[in-house]
Amino acid sequence: MSDIHIWIPSKGRPNCPTANLLAKANVPFTVVVEPQDEEKYKCWPIVTLDRNDGGLVFVRNWIKDRAGTSWFWMLDDDIENFYHTKNKKNYRVTAHEAIRGAEPFFVENKTIGQASLEYQQYAWSAKKLVTHGGYCDVAVCIHAGRTKMCRFRPEVTLKEDRDFTLQVLANGYLTARVCKYSFSAPKNGSNAGGLQAEYAVDGREAAASLMMCKLWPGVCTPITKGDGRKDVKINWRFMSQLSSKSTQRTTR
Repeated sequence: MSDIHIWIPSKGRPNCPTANLLAKANVPFTVVVEPQDEEKYKCWPIVTLDRNDGGLVFVRNWIKDRAGTSWFWMLDDDIENFYHTKNKKNYRVTAHEAIRGAEPFFVENKTIGQASLEYQQYAWSAKKLVTHGGYCDVAVCIHAGRTKMCRFRPEVTLKEDRDFTLQVLANGYLTARVCKYSFSAPKNGSNAGGLQAEYAVDGREAAASLMMCKLWPGVCTPITKGDGRKDVKINWRFMSQLSSKSTQRTTR
């Protein structure tokens, strides 16, 4: 069995769907909780933060700082199911099959700094088993040593994951999204707990999107989605090419 540890930052979701999936598949994990939630989460293997309401950026950095120098998984706490894609169809599988099945696609590649599973709604139509150079969301594996210069930044809260991935690419490492395995999860801010309160603050996401554009000029462009949400369009191709050139120089 793989020794890559799995961390689940969680807030206000003691039922923790992700923990349920992992427990059923006998996959070891640790849920990271705030002191105010400790009693509610006592049915899970937990570690408790030293303060309440630090936010997701705080807990993500807290986990990264304690993850050692190699790979670690960081999973959102509201994953509903895992899938294996075959012949353009998604088949539900255990957490063990999805997570441990994905690892061989990236763990031995020294040019990769971050990897993830794919979104279930995109996996079935993927043309490759692994896509390099794009986003890594929700079910993410990070190499702590290769990303030691990267931080989750509070000024882009609600966009901190995309910002982190851009930092990985900007520092010369590739990302890998394993399309053979995927996950399903609720839309951001749509379910109780987690970041729902953050998404509910009017203008918060718009401000984070504008800050992304300031931090990544020419890479991030502000957009408005069909449902009215303010977001950013990211030029992943440009960042991937930039990262690939840097990787080629350092591996020669």
